Amino acid sequence: MNLRIGAFGRQEAASAVWVCAFASGCFSFDNRALFADGNASYLAYAIAAIGSLLLFGCAARAIRRQGGRDLSALIGPSRTKKALAPLLILSLLLAAMQPQQQFLLTVTQYVFVDAKQTAVCLYLLPCLLLLTLLGAEPLVRTARLLAPLLLCSIFAALALNLPEMRAYRLYPIPIGNPFKIMTDAAAALHRAFAPLLALLCIGEGTQNVRSLKSAGRIGMAGGAAAVLLMLFGLSFGFSYRMLAEMPSPFYRMLVEARTENPTLRLDRVALFLWMTGALLASAVYVYAAAVLFCKTFCVRDVRPVAALFAAFCVASILVLYYDTETTVQILKLLYRFGWLIAVAPLPLLCMKGRERRTCAA
Repeated sequence: MNLRIGAFGRQEAASAVWVCAFASGCFSFDNRALFADGNASYLAYAIAAIGSLLLFGCAARAIRRQGGRDLSALIGPSRTKKALAPLLILSLLLAAMQPQQQFLLTVTQYVFVDAKQTAVCLYLLPCLLLLTLLGAEPLVRTARLLAPLLLCSIFAALALNLPEMRAYRLYPIPIGNPFKIMTDAAAALHRAFAPLLALLCIGEGTQNVRSLKSAGRIGMAGGAAAVLLMLFGLSFGFSYRMLAEMPSPFYRMLVEARTENPTLRLDRVALFLWMTGALLASAVYVYAAAVLFCKTFCVRDVRPVAALFAAFCVASILVLYYDTETTVQILKLLYRFGWLIAVAPLPLLCMKGRERRTCAA
């Protein structure tokens, strides 16, 4: 089977999880839902990150018990478990679409104001397609090179916006409404668990399950810390009422910092780095979905499946961009209940089944 997974170490795998967690955590949330009644976004994401690590630990333990190396070992020959695989694939594709949809909105509204969405998507498709066809090893090694640059951009953005931060903007904190916090945490569980789910799909490239588990924990802990730092800084920069109506809050934070110093062009540099990281994360999700599809249904070559999934994501981004009533309702449902698509199949997959299935070479 030509899956183009290759071999990579724990540092590369952890870097890929970190980049995916940063992109999904910072550029995939619904402003109106998250900041509707106050600002506890950082608290909700912290709960979601802890829950995703618990799910990841259970899945990794089940893989090790089955004697496999990735998520396909839990599916096996069972038709019932194979029927659950499309849900996980759909979850990864949704995770790939969300950051790109956010950046498409940012680019067309703030950077290239006169550009059409179709033109931007025509540039997005070959980039996503090329990265996906490269395979797992180039993706994770690129993530290792990109992660330090993204980390520097985070600290630079927060440091430059420090004079504009005010502590009173953090209130009201809806501690008195734990149901709202748990609802937001459930909605954030999909974007928190997606990086670990992608790693489980391409875990064959790691040395063993122990290395896979260690890389997932390290990458998710670092990515969650970066996301929490960005959300916490965003909470000091704007009130929750402003954030609820702001289409691209992190880019607006950079624009506010540039207003104080017109000669500084960090907003464009940081936006380029963030878009690159989001594109790389989307490529990891699409490739992981393609690998899971090939291993589940015994498809020998991952490249046609990856190309199909990449085209599907870009086409869906373009369709969902147009603000119609139907698409808005779909996006609201996916934001609130998308976590069920990824989390619900895991208990059934972790149940002990028959012997591991084999595909024809």
